[in-house]
Amino acid sequence: MTVREIPEAKIYFDVGANDGRTSLPMAGNPDWVVYAFEPTPELADHLRSRARACNNYHVIQKAVSNKAGTAKFKIAGQGDWGTSSLLDFNDNIDTTWHGRTDFKVTNEIDVEIITLKDFCIENNITRIDHLHTDVQGMDYEVLLGLEELIDRVQGGDIECSRNHDVKLYKNERFVFNDVALGLYENGFVIDAINPNDDHGNLCSPESRLSDANELSIWYRRR
Repeated sequence: MTVREIPEAKIYFDVGANDGRTSLPMAGNPDWVVYAFEPTPELADHLRSRARACNNYHVIQKAVSNKAGTAKFKIAGQGDWGTSSLLDFNDNIDTTWHGRTDFKVTNEIDVEIITLKDFCIENNITRIDHLHTDVQGMDYEVLLGLEELIDRVQGGDIECSRNHDVKLYKNERFVFNDVALGLYENGFVIDAINPNDDHGNLCSPESRLSDANELSIWYRRR
């Protein structure tokens, strides 16, 4: 697949695009070119349908990690389908995510996995103005897959578990301390850290970082 950039437009990578709530608002905006990576067939079809009239919005129906290949993708087809992952759910989620009903695998499919380094080289992308990463337990692997091309990233936001005790997925390697240090070592500064939940439940304005299982880190190149 080769896609053509719009001259002078900024580049937005939406990795784990889900239903497009993050990137679809930019569909049709000539200031941006969006690459939405989403391996779930139903969600990828939804994105294509919503953005079919926009030549700046490209759907890539593949998973992204630090190594190319193929793997089983576990689809959790409940709620907003937002907890589907290459990883299995952890054994302690009934305790750490009490009351959640969407942590159930409803289907498994074979997916192709690519790296952002290969994608950038193939499509001659020399700058990523914003990298949104929400791939359920393997977000930092997406950055690692850029290798030396991580210098092309100007900023973004990334999700991670607060620590290993509350992580949602088995074999989830990188939690907040790892991700924050990795961002610093790769020349980024952190602008904000926000809770994604409150003891596994929905956030409120009073939610605290120390009570969240997952965090969102907003960063930019220093």
